[in-house]
Amino acid sequence: MGISGDTQETSERFRQSLDLPYPLVGDPKGEILRAYDVRWPILGTAQRVTYVVSSKRQIRVAFHSQFRFDAHVAKACEAVEAAEV
Repeated sequence: MGISGDTQETSERFRQSLDLPYPLVGDPKGEILRAYDVRWPILGTAQRVTYVVSSKRQIRVAFHSQFRFDAHVAKACEAVEAAEV
């Protein structure tokens, strides 16, 4: 699942435009972004962070990178392959 500070409608259009196989959730009020502490302190915009969360709701991996887009996928796949999440 992906989460964005955009509206749900904008997130859904983006998901459809890229034919993403997972849902995107709009969070324009920033409630989810605050819960995961991924807002830039001064700017208030969301950072690019990938979490791998286990079925027991434990965060197994938290990968932060604004520019290494491909690394997000690689790190998530490594975590899933390395352990039962």
